[in-house]
Amino acid sequence: MSISAFIPEPADDFERKYSVPVAAESFFAECWEPAAEALGLRWVPLFSTGVDVMKEDLPAVLDELARLKQWALSRGGGERMEKLASRIELLETELPKALRRDGAVVYIG
Repeated sequence: MSISAFIPEPADDFERKYSVPVAAESFFAECWEPAAEALGLRWVPLFSTGVDVMKEDLPAVLDELARLKQWALSRGGGERMEKLASRIELLETELPKALRRDGAVVYIG
């Protein structure tokens, strides 16, 4: 199984096609969760069980993603940490696009 971001109640074609890969569950458990725990993150650990993200949540989620990316890049963990950072960068770019519409919800899980 994998974790991805999508819009459960799309309002238009863009939202229907919106899908952002986050991580395979095993990679999330191995790399994302330990880092999130070490950093004391609140939102990122919820990705494994599923969480709704709304426009008002975006600043907090983006802040956690930025902290996690910085952690990953500072680890020097090679390909695995680069993969983690690239998926975070994708989320940082794509989440704001999905939450432009008032009332939009992105499910990450």
